[in-house]
Amino acid sequence: MAFMMVGNNNSYFNKNFNNDKFGPSNIELRKKEFAEKYSDEIEWLSTNPIALKEKFLIDMLNVLKTGKRPFSEKMHAAVVKSMKSPKYDEVALIQRKEKLKPIYEKVNMVWELVAELDEGKDNHFLKNYSALPFVDSIKTQLDKNGYLSEKQMNALTKIYKRYKNQWNNKKK
Repeated sequence: MAFMMVGNNNSYFNKNFNNDKFGPSNIELRKKEFAEKYSDEIEWLSTNPIALKEKFLIDMLNVLKTGKRPFSEKMHAAVVKSMKSPKYDEVALIQRKEKLKPIYEKVNMVWELVAELDEGKDNHFLKNYSALPFVDSIKTQLDKNGYLSEKQMNALTKIYKRYKNQWNNKKK
């Protein structure tokens, strides 16, 4: 049984597609609207080198530049929050790293202690029992975000105490 088309379905599709919220005419309207309404956000997203490394912010910039989809209030709030965050401000990040120097020193001291005591142990031990992967992730987070939570600091202190006891026992 063959399927038979009645009438000109192409004109129906084109007529509804152009009136649809994703139609070419609405894309152009949104593109113009976004360029006017969100010019500060587009400028910041386009010029901030740190923001251009984040996939979410790149996607938000594409939405604003192309107009291919609506830009919701939630999306706008997320972009504004990122604009205010010191994570994306190079100067504030440098100042914050200066303040965090004592924490960097503590993390590096713990990492060196753990690395020294776990040196020469097999991969199974390092993967399942060593604190080295955790301390590595703490270092990475501190570099990337510029802060650690109180729980992470407490965990780092516990690791230091445990490994310091092992180091003292090893010296005896």
